[in-house]
Amino acid sequence: MQIHSSKQAPLARGRQEDWDEAREAYLLEHAPGLKEHYAAQQRAFCQIEEEAQNRHPDPTPDDIAAAVAAEAALPYRKRTEAQLRRNFEPLAAHLPQDIKSKRKRFVQRGQRAWNRANPSPLSDERQRALTAEFVKTYARAAQA
Repeated sequence: MQIHSSKQAPLARGRQEDWDEAREAYLLEHAPGLKEHYAAQQRAFCQIEEEAQNRHPDPTPDDIAAAVAAEAALPYRKRTEAQLRRNFEPLAAHLPQDIKSKRKRFVQRGQRAWNRANPSPLSDERQRALTAEFVKTYARAAQA
C-alpha cells in the first residue's frame, strides 16, 4: 500500500506546481502594474548583485597572502583569538567564505531596501481576491 501512495506523491506535486504556475500567470495578467513591478525589481536586484560583486570580489591569492601576513603580524593573543573564531581553519580556506557572506549580506540589505521603497502593487487583500477568482476558474477548467 505504501508503494502505491509514494507513486501518487510526484503526481500531486506536479499538479501543485502546475497550479502555482497557472496562479502566478493569472495574477500577472489581472493585477495592474505587477508585470512592470517584477521587471523593475529584477533589474534592480541584478544591479545590486553586480555592485555586491564589485564591492566584495572573490579574494585573489595576493589578497589571501596579504591577509595571512597581516594576521601573522598580530600579537600572539589576537592571532589566537582569530584562529579560535575560525575553529583553527587556515585563513586561506576561511577568507573566501567571509567574502561570500559579506556579499550575501550586502545583496539582502539592498533587496530589502528596494522592496521597502517600491511596494508591490498587489496588496494582500487584492491577491486573496484574485486567488479566489482563479480557484473558481481553475476548478471549472479542471472539471471540464
